[in-house]
Amino acid sequence: MSGLNRIRALVLLAVCALVVAGCGRGGTGPASAGGGGKCSVAYSQGSLSGEWRVENSQDMKQAVEKAGCAFIQASANDDVAKQLQDVNDLLAKKPDLLVVAPVQYEPLAPVPGLAAQAGVPLIVVDRALPGTPGQGEWKALITIDFVETGVKVAESIVKGLTKKNGAPKGNLVHITGTTGASPVIDEQKGLDQVLSKYPDIKLVGSCDGKYAGEPGRKCMEDLLQRFGKGQIDGMIADNDESALGAVQAVQAAGRTELFPWIWGKDAQRTGLEAILAGQMYYTISTPPQYGQATLDTWQKIKSGTLTQTTLLLPKVQYQIDEPGGRDKIQHRIDELKVMNLNCC
Repeated sequence: MSGLNRIRALVLLAVCALVVAGCGRGGTGPASAGGGGKCSVAYSQGSLSGEWRVENSQDMKQAVEKAGCAFIQASANDDVAKQLQDVNDLLAKKPDLLVVAPVQYEPLAPVPGLAAQAGVPLIVVDRALPGTPGQGEWKALITIDFVETGVKVAESIVKGLTKKNGAPKGNLVHITGTTGASPVIDEQKGLDQVLSKYPDIKLVGSCDGKYAGEPGRKCMEDLLQRFGKGQIDGMIADNDESALGAVQAVQAAGRTELFPWIWGKDAQRTGLEAILAGQMYYTISTPPQYGQATLDTWQKIKSGTLTQTTLLLPKVQYQIDEPGGRDKIQHRIDELKVMNLNCC
């Protein structure tokens, strides 16, 4: 069975199962967060690979259990077909709330319809889905403005390459996040929005680093073989884990002329430490802590007071040569150590 037919079959099975189960729980039903276990929240996590995802799940679990609800989670392991099946299985448990962190954008378009069929309110976090939050059972989207993230990264690239080459020019390679994920699509829009104004800055190669360290390392190994010394000026990575994998490849290949011209994202502790060590130039936070915002949004859904159906989390930039940059980075590293966190 082809991948597309597999997904279609899973959607059909999901709808049939929900009809048979008779999941008629309304989006504003009587279950109450903080109800001493009388409520349940189901979380369809796109993946548990990488520290960002692990912290994201832990934070969600803590927020849900603090509110007195049972927490049910399924990880899709970066498989869109599995995530559709996970959503079906979770909805069959008749939770009071479904939260989904999608693997990809288009292939998971059926999710809001599945939630509507089950009569379960849906909150989508981190990555977006096709459709409009606030319609049907899809009550809200809690995310980051990833287009703005791409813009901020690109502005730092312009500054960094001007510093390196005396003008905004140079060749870059790009280790992207998971192909088809909405942040990858949106960040690229932001990058293009800025870099299109600087024709002498060129993206000459790319590779899917899957938001993870080892794929990022392998991507950079391949890119370093493709582009010899003097042919590229730096590298963009769609998250710090893949950037740090690339740092390992650069060190192993003896290509340290590329330090510190590596741009990351997420502002995880090890990424910030790499900036202080002269191996990276920039990162921008992508906080994984969606738990409390999700529970606060759910409370507004139940009380009928939700007016903002798309909520954007704030972000912070870290660049080594900005005024006070080194102290700012060290302060954040110290904060993360106190919290016993690497990300983010």
